[in-house]
Amino acid sequence: MRRSLPALFLCCSLGTALAAPRPAAREPPRARVAVRRALPAKASGKAGRAVAALSRKVLAKSRGPAPKPPPPATTTPRDAVDPSSPHEQRIQVLRERLEAALRDSPLRRSRVGVEVRTASDGDVLYAHNADRLFNPASNTKILTTAAALTLLGGDYRYPTTLHGPLPDPEGVVHGDVELRGSGDPSLSSADLADLARSVSDLGITRIEGAILASGKFRDPAHPDVPVGEHALILNRNTYGVRVRPTEPGRPAVVDVQPYLSDYFTVENGVTTVANKRTRLQFDMRRDSADRMVVIVKGRVNPRRDAVVRRRLSDGSLFAAATLRGALIDFGVSIAGGIRQGGLSGDAPVLGEHASSPLAEICRISNKDSNNFVADTIFKTMGGELFGVPGTLAKGIRAVDRLLEPLGVERSAYTIVNGSGLTHANRLQPTALTRLLRHLYFDLSVAPEFLSSLAVGGIDGTIRNRFRGTDAVGLVRAKTGTLSGVSALSGYVGDDGEVLIFSIFVEGFRHRALHAVRQAQVRMVQSMLGYLRADRPRPRPADPDPAIPGAPLDDSESDGDLVGGE
Repeated sequence: MRRSLPALFLCCSLGTALAAPRPAAREPPRARVAVRRALPAKASGKAGRAVAALSRKVLAKSRGPAPKPPPPATTTPRDAVDPSSPHEQRIQVLRERLEAALRDSPLRRSRVGVEVRTASDGDVLYAHNADRLFNPASNTKILTTAAALTLLGGDYRYPTTLHGPLPDPEGVVHGDVELRGSGDPSLSSADLADLARSVSDLGITRIEGAILASGKFRDPAHPDVPVGEHALILNRNTYGVRVRPTEPGRPAVVDVQPYLSDYFTVENGVTTVANKRTRLQFDMRRDSADRMVVIVKGRVNPRRDAVVRRRLSDGSLFAAATLRGALIDFGVSIAGGIRQGGLSGDAPVLGEHASSPLAEICRISNKDSNNFVADTIFKTMGGELFGVPGTLAKGIRAVDRLLEPLGVERSAYTIVNGSGLTHANRLQPTALTRLLRHLYFDLSVAPEFLSSLAVGGIDGTIRNRFRGTDAVGLVRAKTGTLSGVSALSGYVGDDGEVLIFSIFVEGFRHRALHAVRQAQVRMVQSMLGYLRADRPRPRPADPDPAIPGAPLDDSESDGDLVGGE
């Protein structure tokens, strides 16, 4: 019974995904914003050849390391109990297909680690370099979200509160109020509107002071000692800049979204220029009133708007300004403005907003591979387990606490952050499949964790990779991409049987990325073929003409950031 329930859950959940709504049509393309780079002046003769040689070296380095012959592979095949049995013959066919993929281009010139095991009993069907360390890239997010869901629980919520003196009978708060956060990476402008509504519902009509925000954490054991930073995060600390062209030769119109007059101001140096590509430069500084001055220079083509997103290094005053506007919208007048600062730790709570459950936030980390959210979750569980403020070092200790009881030795992994956006992380494929199997059978975590993974051909970072194949809706997996690195790990299941897999590839040029991903998809399809070996193979689904073809590159970054403060 223990083995059938999770398998039934996975297959039902994957089957349900087939009924998921089709991806929405893409928005019209926006203008690409080219970043101007300084180039060396042309030189002639010996100096020119030296400059050219140096440029070639820099260009080669930017494209990633050149492919090197892979080291001798270590393969640990699963020993056949009875080579003549149909089951063992199925395994042998699977092994031959996976070996063929490794011998084929582009994997034969790359360093590859693979492990495939059954979910039911953990039987390792195939292993290739599975005990060697690889860069997992965003597969690191599996460790982060698994540890967070296990140690904090899927129902964990981040509180955001407003503190200050209690209102008098007329609903007036005499003094400043303070906005306090807990590091919620999902906090949005709509959430602060919800907080403002709760303040209004308390009967508060006026605040005779300013809105304070420090962005520091409060330890319940020592509430009067604010510590750390980034406790207030709004819209992942990003804002939009829209540049709208006018008539050629005239200044463009630059808007900041959301526009907050008491926090943002704009210096517009953009001109509308016909017959030239859009080229924009961005900068930011604080003025004497502690407002953010967004500086935009360059030119914009009159054919379309240019829209970019920028990130703030600190979101505390951004959040305070947004809350101030929301309070005014709900009929609460405010005498003061916004400024850095805080009140005593025991200041009464005037309003509160609780985030979505952690299980939903983990979907942003895993389905969309959002680096910012993953690193924030990583620090959060470190802070909850070992004291605020949460840090990367404390997050590493939390992951250790998850993996140690599973028998995963410390030599099997090295992590320095929770997102995988680094070349310092290392992980064995066999350690990852062991963790994935543990999560599959842990019914306190499995529903939330499995639903956080992208579904092949349906959503997330593999929404395009399995389209047009019979694996659509039958794969739940996490991708990982860095320069010269591609990882794909997760589950493939059909009719009650499930395989767990991890495929790490590294040491290839960027131009081979699409081919590497296709090879990984073919390997997963071979696993599905193993599961269906004794049954008629369904005809692959015809591509839907309403769905755009798969792009060469699925999004693997956090999708928020173009530039920083």
